[in-house]
Amino acid sequence: MTEYYHDQIKRINESSVLAYLNTLKPFFYWIEKKSSYKGAIVQWNGEPKGVKEAVRQYLIQEMHCKVRGRENHEGIYMTSKSSKTVQLFLAAIKGFYRSMLRMKMYPYENPLVDLEWEDNYGELPGARQNRPRMPQAAGTEEPLSFRGRTDSYFKVINEEWVPEIIGDWDLPYRIYHAGSLENWRLRDEVISRFMFETGARISEILELTVGDYRKRSDIHELAAINKGSFKKRIKFIRISPETLKLLIRYVNTERRQSAPNQVKFQDLPDSAPLFLSTRGTAYTYSAFYSNWTRVTISAGIKLNPHKARHWFVTSILRGIYENASSGADIESKKKQLIEYMKWRDPETLTVYEHYYDEQKFRDLHEQMQENYLKREKAYLKSVKNGSTPEQLNKEPTELVEILTSDDSEWLTDFYEGMND
Repeated sequence: MTEYYHDQIKRINESSVLAYLNTLKPFFYWIEKKSSYKGAIVQWNGEPKGVKEAVRQYLIQEMHCKVRGRENHEGIYMTSKSSKTVQLFLAAIKGFYRSMLRMKMYPYENPLVDLEWEDNYGELPGARQNRPRMPQAAGTEEPLSFRGRTDSYFKVINEEWVPEIIGDWDLPYRIYHAGSLENWRLRDEVISRFMFETGARISEILELTVGDYRKRSDIHELAAINKGSFKKRIKFIRISPETLKLLIRYVNTERRQSAPNQVKFQDLPDSAPLFLSTRGTAYTYSAFYSNWTRVTISAGIKLNPHKARHWFVTSILRGIYENASSGADIESKKKQLIEYMKWRDPETLTVYEHYYDEQKFRDLHEQMQENYLKREKAYLKSVKNGSTPEQLNKEPTELVEILTSDDSEWLTDFYEGMND
């Protein structure tokens, strides 16, 4: 695993390597204890057929998938109990054996690769080695026809990428409060605020430089890279005045104390990292994640840093619907959000909109339930008194007004749908 880490860190970013390690560790523990092939425990460096069987068993027993054999590969079908990390695990284990082959630590062919794929598609231009592609709906990849295919021996058949929706509106403040109780460094507070206020990925925040702040004319904005932009600053992020004050304080105190050269901000080169470790080096994801985990555990929350991005989008969308003056205004603001997030596929936003529609229905349903409860109490009271109040025999006008106030046409369609 250590050799795998050092091989992969030269090819992909640290946060991805750590994610792969975290999903591989339980597999290698399991393979030593519970795997079976030809009546024996499977060894990680054993023949490909044994490794494939161990992975197949793990997918079924531990990740609750259904596996169906197909020509030259096996299809993975997700179930309601399936782990959300199936794709991550498959990418990690395939990458692990690629590293072992590269370092000549595994004497066979890669057991996680469909050998027929290389013959058919291996020479297509643009294939990206050692890195899994996000689906088109994620908004991070330009679609090419061959990208729907994969060289994996285990192919997920029915997975649909869906971003996580974070509807806890107080989530950032719970994190900030827990951080203050844990006496976190000002640097980590600033970074956490950047995450929730900008919607940027943690990797994009950690790669900010002094020059990124200087490039923008607005004092609350910084230029930033985007996933797949090859380090080019193609977007900007925007922070609040309060976070700007904290950033200035950090630069003038903690950062300056940690920096190898004790110079003022205006004398720093554009290439200088904005966030530094206590040793004066660029602050890494693994170092931040360690501090982040300590704070979230203190808050009683299990939260990956990337979920702050989902919280941001959910919150922005809610604000758009609640404050827009018209349908055209909503559409205009949605386009602005898509441009700000730099999504390549605008359909990414529809998943969040679906959540918001569900939330609106929950609010409507709660109102209906409150009216039902009032009516029930009034009825029971009348029965107890031996009479039925006249108003109980009338139509529940308050409830009807709730249902029809926004869109009577929707209500008509709803009733017609009940007959289908």
